Amino acid sequence: MEINSHPEIEFSNVGKRFGSVWANRDISFSINRNTIHAIIGENGAGKSTIMKILFGIYSADAGTIKVNTKEVRFSSPIDAMKYKIGMVHQHFMLSPAHTALENVLLVDPKQSPFEPYFKNDKIEKIKATAQLYKFDIPWDTPVKDLGVGTQQKIEILKLLCLDNQILIFDEPTAVLTPHEIDELLTQLHELKNQGKTVILITHKLKEVKRIADTITIFRKGQLVGTYPASELDEKEMASKMVGKPISFEKRSFEKFKDQSVLLNLENVKFIEGSKEFLFNFKLHRGEILGIAGIEGHGQEKLIPFILNSKQFNYSGKITILDTDAQSLGPYGARELSIGVFPEDRLRLGVLPELKAFQNFILGYQRKPKWFSKGILNWTKIKTLTQSTFDKFKVEPNNINLDFNAFSGGNQQKIVVARELFHDPEIIIAAHPTRGVDIGAIELIHEQLILAQEKGKGVLLISSELDELLKLSDRVLVIRNGKIMREQLRADFSEKEIGRCMLGVVQ
Repeated sequence: MEINSHPEIEFSNVGKRFGSVWANRDISFSINRNTIHAIIGENGAGKSTIMKILFGIYSADAGTIKVNTKEVRFSSPIDAMKYKIGMVHQHFMLSPAHTALENVLLVDPKQSPFEPYFKNDKIEKIKATAQLYKFDIPWDTPVKDLGVGTQQKIEILKLLCLDNQILIFDEPTAVLTPHEIDELLTQLHELKNQGKTVILITHKLKEVKRIADTITIFRKGQLVGTYPASELDEKEMASKMVGKPISFEKRSFEKFKDQSVLLNLENVKFIEGSKEFLFNFKLHRGEILGIAGIEGHGQEKLIPFILNSKQFNYSGKITILDTDAQSLGPYGARELSIGVFPEDRLRLGVLPELKAFQNFILGYQRKPKWFSKGILNWTKIKTLTQSTFDKFKVEPNNINLDFNAFSGGNQQKIVVARELFHDPEIIIAAHPTRGVDIGAIELIHEQLILAQEKGKGVLLISSELDELLKLSDRVLVIRNGKIMREQLRADFSEKEIGRCMLGVVQ
C-alpha cells in the first residue's frame, strides 16, 4: 500500500509545560499513514508526553496538531478515539478487581448506558481477536491475580478490539518473552499490511531496527531529528538519544574468591491453588544469579516467598544470611540486609501520590538512622535523597515532586537508588530495567556489577535474555513453578534458554 502524499499526523511547534519545566518544546515532525514510526529517547525526553497530547490525555501549551490535514485539539481520549486513535500505555490502565474479559468489554466507546455488557457477539469478537493474535488469557480471572505479562496482553487486546486506524504502543514488549516479542512484532507488521499506522515508543533498539520505517529521536524534551530507519544502526540511535557514545559490550567476568552462600533454598515445596512450586538453589557471595522465565511461571511467587516465607505452608528449608527464615519476625527478610527492586514498582514498590523524598525511605521508615529525638529527620532524609538523585541522574532533579510526576524510567532509578543506598548484602532485582532507556539501563547494570564486585549476591529475575546473558554468572530457567535448567556463563546459549522457557526442551 502506498504512503499518502500528505502526512497522516503533523506536529508543528508543539510544547507542553509542567510548572516551570518544559516536557516538550518546539516539537515539529510528521508521521505518514501505513508506516511503523518509532519514537525513541531517554526517559523524561518527552516522547510519551507528545503521544499523550495526541491521545488527548494532555493538552498542548503551544503549537498545533493535524490529523489527515485537519487541525485538532483533543480534550480527552474520547475525542482522540473519534479520530480512530488508540493507545496502549506503559503503565496499565486496568481495573484490578474486574476479570480480564470485563476489562476488555469496558473499553467499548459505543456501549450505551442501558445496554448489557455481556453480549455474546461482543465476547465472541474479543475471544476471536485474542486467538488471532495468539494471546492465551484466563478470561474469568481478576486482573489483580494475573502476572504483568498477561496484563500487558489485555492492554494490547483492548486496543486491537477497537477499530482504530492510528495505533500508539508505549513500551508494548517490556514484559514479554523473546518468543512473545517475535509474535507481537509480526502482528505489528500485519497491522501495517492492513493499512494501519503504528507508532511505537520503545527503548529496545533491536526492535526499532527490525520493524520501523521511520525513527524520531527526542532528547531532554526537544527533537533531535526524524530519520529513515535504514540510515541508523543501534549505536548511532543510542548516541543520538543520550548525546554521547554508549557501550554495547558484555562485561568481563572474574569469579569472586569468597563463594560462601548468602541465600539457600533447600527443596522448598509449596502448593497454591492447583499449582505446585519447587525451588532448590543457592545464591553465592559475589554472584549474579539469573532467573529466566515467562511471566506467571513461578518467579512472581519466588520473591514474596524469600521475603516472608512464614506466610506460606511449605516443606524444605530457606536460609538467608545464615538465618533460618522461620526465626524471622513479622516483617520477614526485610529485617535482614536485603534490597528489592519489585517487578511492578507502582503496585509493590512505592506510594505514587507521595513525594519522591518520602518514597526514598519507604520500607525503611522504621530504621533508627532516619530518626532524631523520636521523630523522622526530614532534613537528613531530603539531603540524602538529593545526593542519590544527583548520583543516579534522576530527571527532573526535584525531590519535592510527587513520585507519579516522574517518567517510568526515572521512577525506576529512584527505586533502585533507594534499595542500593542501604548497601544490602543480597539484592533481589526483578526486571530492573523494564521500561527503562538505554542510558538508565547502562547505569543500573553498572550498579549491579559494582555490587557483585563488592561481594554482594544479586538474584536477577528477568525475561530479557540480553540482560541475563550480559550480567549473570549462572542462569536458572524456571517453568511451571520449577527450576528446569542451569547454565554456567561459559555455556550460555540464548537459543537453548529461550526454548527451555517455552517448554520446547527439558
